[in-house]
Amino acid sequence: MSEPLRCIIVDDEEGAHLVIGHYLQGMRCLTLCGTFYNAIEAMDHIYRNPVDLVFLDINMPGLSGMEMLEAMSNPPLIILTTAYSEYALEGYKYQVVDYLVKPIELPKFVAAVNKVFSRYKPRVVAAPHAPAFPDFLMLKVEGDMLRIMLENISYIQSWGNYIKVHTNDTIYISAATTTEIEQKLDRSRFRRIHKSYIVALDQVQRITGTQVCLKNNTTLPVGNTFRRELLEYFQGNLLK
Repeated sequence: MSEPLRCIIVDDEEGAHLVIGHYLQGMRCLTLCGTFYNAIEAMDHIYRNPVDLVFLDINMPGLSGMEMLEAMSNPPLIILTTAYSEYALEGYKYQVVDYLVKPIELPKFVAAVNKVFSRYKPRVVAAPHAPAFPDFLMLKVEGDMLRIMLENISYIQSWGNYIKVHTNDTIYISAATTTEIEQKLDRSRFRRIHKSYIVALDQVQRITGTQVCLKNNTTLPVGNTFRRELLEYFQGNLLK
């Protein structure tokens, strides 16, 4: 294989990063393109960048390794890493390549990598100008990781150090900023209309003056710069 496989490490323990990273240094067949200490950041990277292999810890705060696998419809190849051998059977339910128990020994690490190449199939890559976005947001709400489907979101509002995610039937509050959330959203579906608001484009009913009216009759402010971009978007789609 001419190009090395792109891999990432997802583990909340610094020691695991050091050990796996050290092993990878001697393998030209793999290239380390990211290290993450929680599943949410790792998922965001995977959705935006090509990744062939993930060294994934199971027990992590917030979203566990298993919950991360369950949330992804088409995950990369996975090698699970954990200190608890009792999770092995559950891991294979998700068709993981191998299961490494910490402390990870080099011979077992090499054997797991060999299994990767026996199962690796080049991925079909979409058009380079069209990055893949998930159809949901994973947000921490009241201490739990919650999946919110994008199709249910009307708009997102900045609220101090938090955001309010307004859906069809409820409001979710999460510790994040609108800037952080905006980077996770497809601009063909969501646009910032104000420093404090991001709106779902399919919910926009009317743009008038300095306001945007949604289908549910909610009225939101729109900044001058954002208003011009919003009008250009809708005018451009009318001409298609």
